[in-house]
Amino acid sequence: MQQKIASVEKILRLIQLAVRAIQIAAWSVAAVAVFVYRLGCESLRERSLNQHTSRQALGRSMRFLFEGLGATFIKVGQIISTRPDLFPPEIVSELSLLQEEVRPFPIEQVRRIIEEDLSRPLEQLFGEFDSRPVAAASVAQVHRARLRDGGDLVAVKVRRPSIARWAELDQSIVLAVAHQLELIRSLRMLCPVDAARQFCDAINRQLDFRIEAANSHRFRHNFRDFPEVVFPRLYESLCSERVMTMEFIEGYREREFADAGIDPKRVAGLGIQLFCKMTLIDGFVHADLHPGNVRYLRDHRVVLFDLGLTAELSEADRIIFAQTMFYMANAMGKELARHMFELCAHHGRVDYAAYEGEIMQWVERFTNRPLGEIEMTVAIGKYLDIFRRHRMLLDGRYTVLYISMMVAEGLGKKLDPDLDLIQAAKPFLEEALRPLVAMQTAAAAE
Repeated sequence: MQQKIASVEKILRLIQLAVRAIQIAAWSVAAVAVFVYRLGCESLRERSLNQHTSRQALGRSMRFLFEGLGATFIKVGQIISTRPDLFPPEIVSELSLLQEEVRPFPIEQVRRIIEEDLSRPLEQLFGEFDSRPVAAASVAQVHRARLRDGGDLVAVKVRRPSIARWAELDQSIVLAVAHQLELIRSLRMLCPVDAARQFCDAINRQLDFRIEAANSHRFRHNFRDFPEVVFPRLYESLCSERVMTMEFIEGYREREFADAGIDPKRVAGLGIQLFCKMTLIDGFVHADLHPGNVRYLRDHRVVLFDLGLTAELSEADRIIFAQTMFYMANAMGKELARHMFELCAHHGRVDYAAYEGEIMQWVERFTNRPLGEIEMTVAIGKYLDIFRRHRMLLDGRYTVLYISMMVAEGLGKKLDPDLDLIQAAKPFLEEALRPLVAMQTAAAAE
């Protein structure tokens, strides 16, 4: 009997996989049509057909494709938009526009998931529960509620129904496509299979809210002596794989500072300090750190949400990144070029003189200038583009750090253009580099 059930389940899975493959094929054909149409429009507008035009059209067609294929592929697109070391800036820029807000799923399904996971009727858990979500994204949606016991105001995050099953199917297809792409010589340097596995791992970590809950505890512990940074408190008995209940914190975005009475200069340095502590001291980094996951409170504290995606760094990793920041901060172009050359994987022969020259030009252009005059997104994008063009592949963990640096600097720049980035980072850099200095001192004494 069990063998028959297993056989039926296998057949159903194959049918689901075939149906999904047909959907992807249909949307891919539509995306090709969008690409051709966009390419024609852009080339007519610019009166030329160049690489920039082609990439721009490709980025728009990819966004169309991912939006059509739903939650898993929207998340893939969002993750791709954080990898300027792998993809051209035109594609990264276009995919960064993928909507955070998507159509919510019905309250009946919300109720069913909560009651299945928490083993109690919704009314026994919550005295109030808003049927309309306050936010709906690709993986989950969040409802405002009030606990029946104690009356605390909470945010209840509920995973989209069936997303795990569809994600598994989609990931099988993504990996199959990646294996085919790896056969193409010009694409092999992008390591499509490894990249696809990283994307799948990132999605899976965000699907299990128990991982996010564990991350929350770790962040709260790391920042226990840093009261200016807040992570919402969890209600452990009301958390599961598909449900997470936390305190409801209604903070403010930068554009709302005037109404909230928040002094931008007072909170500007927090973003830099937050980034430096996570990357250089703790080695545990919020890998989905963008303005949508950051809020500010009236008392000038900062709140971080959506902790499912993280990057972990060893002491050696932290020292390596601290060295990188040190070379950048002190305009040491030759040292930065050598440091990064040894850090990257190489796919083919690198013209080192040309590569070094580009790094030195980059350093001269983007260092020793006031924060208000630097477009960090452009600067880091050009920096990572140098490696990509010279067929040098940077470890994905370090890319997360550069993206986090862009976000932290971007927030600081919006709030206080006169902020001294190097001065704010200096204490953290000194602490991170202390083990390296100690080792060098001991080696010199021998």
